[in-house]
Amino acid sequence: MPMDSIVLRVSELKRVAAALAKDRMDYVQLVLLEGDAGDAIPPCATFTGLRISQPFELIEYDELEGVPETEADFSLL
Repeated sequence: MPMDSIVLRVSELKRVAAALAKDRMDYVQLVLLEGDAGDAIPPCATFTGLRISQPFELIEYDELEGVPETEADFSLL
C-alpha cells in the first residue's frame, strides 16, 4: 500500500543512486510501501529505472527499508 513519506539512510540511497547512474538510467520510479508491524515488515522504498534508449526495458533495483522512528525522528520539522 502506498504511503506519503519515508526516512532512508543517505548511504543506502547514495548506493542506489550510484547504480542508477552507472546503468545510465534517465528516469527512476520511486514507490513507497507501508510495512506491517504485526508481521514485522518495515516500510520500504522500491526503485525502477528507465533508459530512454531502451523504452521497454525496466530495471528494478534493491529496495530500501525505512529507518525506525526510534533511530531518526523527524517530528520536530
